[in-house]
Amino acid sequence: MATYVVGDVQGCWGAFRRLLSALSFDPQNDHMVFAGDLIARGEDSAAVMQWVLDHHDACSAVLGNHDLNFLAVASGLREAKPKDRTQQLVDSVICEDVINWYRQCPLAKDFPEHHAIVIHAGIWPLFDRDTLLSEIQLVHERLSGDAWIKSLRSMYGNTPAHFRDAQTNDEKARFLINACTRMRFVDSHTLALDFNCKDAPELAPIDLCPWMDAPGRVTIDRQLIFGHWATLKGRRNDTDLIALDTGCVWGGNLTAIRLDDRQLVQVASGV
Repeated sequence: MATYVVGDVQGCWGAFRRLLSALSFDPQNDHMVFAGDLIARGEDSAAVMQWVLDHHDACSAVLGNHDLNFLAVASGLREAKPKDRTQQLVDSVICEDVINWYRQCPLAKDFPEHHAIVIHAGIWPLFDRDTLLSEIQLVHERLSGDAWIKSLRSMYGNTPAHFRDAQTNDEKARFLINACTRMRFVDSHTLALDFNCKDAPELAPIDLCPWMDAPGRVTIDRQLIFGHWATLKGRRNDTDLIALDTGCVWGGNLTAIRLDDRQLVQVASGV
């Protein structure tokens, strides 16, 4: 049995099929963990999610920003943007099943047996592992509960930028979602979240730093495996972190890592 983590699929059905073949993935014995953003701007998000539903016992996922946006669009809270190609999935016969599947997904998954944590964007620099896993339960409980649409309605916005400023459950949940699914840069001094810059690290303003390079970042006793940031180009530090978003939807590669031995497997984009 092998456990794989896959970077941002983004609805790239052709590349995903080739990756399954390259991995010789066996749903009877293997397990696949998606590092968020299974859907959105690729050619066939509905086909990707049909595979997920058909093999739900063999796969799991953490939530990404596009996954949460789908829930908002599907529940009538947001209009679908043409570039996100979300409407195709909303109009499909599997929409309700996809909604229910996503509502059970957490913001992060801990794999102590593999010494790894999987998360979409990253871990806010002042969170240790226990704090992260404890705090994100708030979001999981809200999304899986009866008032999940109301919870989604309150998730939009860039504030609070620092966890200490989150006073209500709505504010805490918004901060956690922003940090876990949208974060790239933080203020170099205060470690507050910043969403104005989406460039590669070397192009960022001097007062910002990538979250993983933040001064005083708490050491996590796991290797962090994340997606979301294609311009990191698969940055890897074998003792600390692995970036899995290698820009498949932008013409790059779709990347997976086998947790058992940290072997990387990549396939090219395209249908």
